[in-house]
Amino acid sequence: MAYFEDLKFFSYFAKVRKNKILLFIFLLVAFLCSYVIYYYQLDWINFNCTQGRNSNSCIYKEQRLYLLPFLGFIACIFFLFIDKLFKLIRIINEKFESLSRRTSWVILIFYSIALSVFLFNCRFSFNILDPTRIEWVRNIDKDVILNYLSWHMFRDSPWDFPLGLIHTINYPDGISIAYSDPIILFALIFKVFSKYLPGNFQYIGIWYFISYILQGIFAALIFKNIQCKLKFKLLAVPFLIFSTVLLNRVVHVNLNAHWLILASFYLYFSKNISVKSKVIWHSIIVFLTGWLHPYQTFILIALQFALFLKIYLDNRKFIKYLSFLFLFTLFLLVLTWYVIGYFQLGGSYSGTSLYLSNLNTFINSFGHSALLLPLSAGGGDYEGSAYLGLGIIMILTVLLFENWPKNKLIFTKENKPLLWIIGILAIIATGFNFKFGHIILIYLPRPLFIDHLFAIFRSVGRFIWPAYYFIVIFTLLALIYRERSIYKKYFLFIIALMIQLVDLYPSYKRLPLNYVQDFTIKRDFSIWEKFMGKDKNKLIFYPNRDYLYEDFWLLSKKNNYSTNIGYFARTNSSRSIENDKNTYNNIMSGYIPKDTVYVVFKNEMKIFQTSPNKNNFNCEIIQEFYACKLKG
Repeated sequence: MAYFEDLKFFSYFAKVRKNKILLFIFLLVAFLCSYVIYYYQLDWINFNCTQGRNSNSCIYKEQRLYLLPFLGFIACIFFLFIDKLFKLIRIINEKFESLSRRTSWVILIFYSIALSVFLFNCRFSFNILDPTRIEWVRNIDKDVILNYLSWHMFRDSPWDFPLGLIHTINYPDGISIAYSDPIILFALIFKVFSKYLPGNFQYIGIWYFISYILQGIFAALIFKNIQCKLKFKLLAVPFLIFSTVLLNRVVHVNLNAHWLILASFYLYFSKNISVKSKVIWHSIIVFLTGWLHPYQTFILIALQFALFLKIYLDNRKFIKYLSFLFLFTLFLLVLTWYVIGYFQLGGSYSGTSLYLSNLNTFINSFGHSALLLPLSAGGGDYEGSAYLGLGIIMILTVLLFENWPKNKLIFTKENKPLLWIIGILAIIATGFNFKFGHIILIYLPRPLFIDHLFAIFRSVGRFIWPAYYFIVIFTLLALIYRERSIYKKYFLFIIALMIQLVDLYPSYKRLPLNYVQDFTIKRDFSIWEKFMGKDKNKLIFYPNRDYLYEDFWLLSKKNNYSTNIGYFARTNSSRSIENDKNTYNNIMSGYIPKDTVYVVFKNEMKIFQTSPNKNNFNCEIIQEFYACKLKG
């Protein structure tokens, strides 16, 4: 115990192991702890599974009831040998002290990438990297299905301008692929080579993999130049890789690019990159978001403004250069969106934000914690979820009772622009409705321009993400620079990381994917093909809804039909109403275009039967629908 003169408390663990009575008492306490965990999980299941034991939250109820208490017991036994662990840490510490700066960086980057690869395989499986395997897409979420199907329709659509335009869906106007939230950049690249690709081809798995790897790389880069031991960096990086705001984004494929936020933070804090390199690289990643998703663009533009403001306050001679580059980046973004087809719909957006961020978001697990019950929140507040994890919360709690480091870390004058921007984004994320759970504390009337912003960005709760990463990074740095024994910092770091990983297990546990190599549709297409015949190539539903669009998109793809239905992030509501009105007028006048079949649900077939010119139609009940075409 000579190595631990400053940690005499831990010498008692050896005494407990040698004394049979104390050992028995310790084992009894460990058993009681495991029983408390069991009782807590039983209470969780009773609270969350009342809507059916087969719901997603209850699939792993056996593991909750038996595995977690067992792991709790093992953790207590492990804690009994914590002095041995500290001896091991001392040995590793001595080895790491002799490493060069370059070697330390190589270890850190390979460790981060390996951890990211492990997380990817743990969350998904390497199977999804096979682009010909598509059935797993159907088992995640309807948004992921939309991502795949929109690409499937787009790949064979004739090239047009805007480049993202698909004519065969949302007929007669067509729609840009941008409004089905795919990875637009990949969709356009792979469309060029579409005829060389197999019929079943998806790039979603590749995108998930790239996003997780880059998350690890930029997590390592953020801590690369931090003046601390390599061991602290190795312990800190997993907190950013196992990010709750990333792990909860599975269903929104392109929003998995959280590495863009980390890249922005890296450029902001790095002192080893020139000013011109910083602003150019940041402008490049902002431009890249134009090919990914507008939410990422809004966040990265805000962070870019913070970087440019910091540079301007440091040296005002850069004002012309910064202004030109910022405006030029905005110009390129608008041009990119025009080329992709974001303005193809025309008109204006209506509505208001439905998905906000609650003031309890940093401690509310929203059901993604293995150890904490979810707190109350509004119906759409899950989009603004930014649960820190019990490990980070534990570190913050400990720091409240410790002396803060003399180094102000990121609370410095030069970092004020970043703090201002993050604060503004966090306020926008609340929708100016400051509530803790269901309790409204303050509600502020919104300026008109903010209402216009909310009409475009309805899920403004997502703007809390920079604040999440800021708090995590600040917490880790505050612990690293804490004025206490290095071994106690190691101990707190290790325990917090273990608790974090156990707590977040529901967020990174394996998704229930099916790896059959087909995208099976159970609907019988032959009945529709027979009714359509060889002279019909348009399938128009009235009124225009999503009507199991997946089936009918695939039917349209197979037979080169056009259809008006679909599931999109945005549509031009006035054009949809106008198109429905034209369809209704055609039905009443007894006219259906010769190449078109009109379709309604069976319970709405009376619209044809009450038409003064119903004798002009040849109609048939097909499955749950009623389809009509012009006679002859």
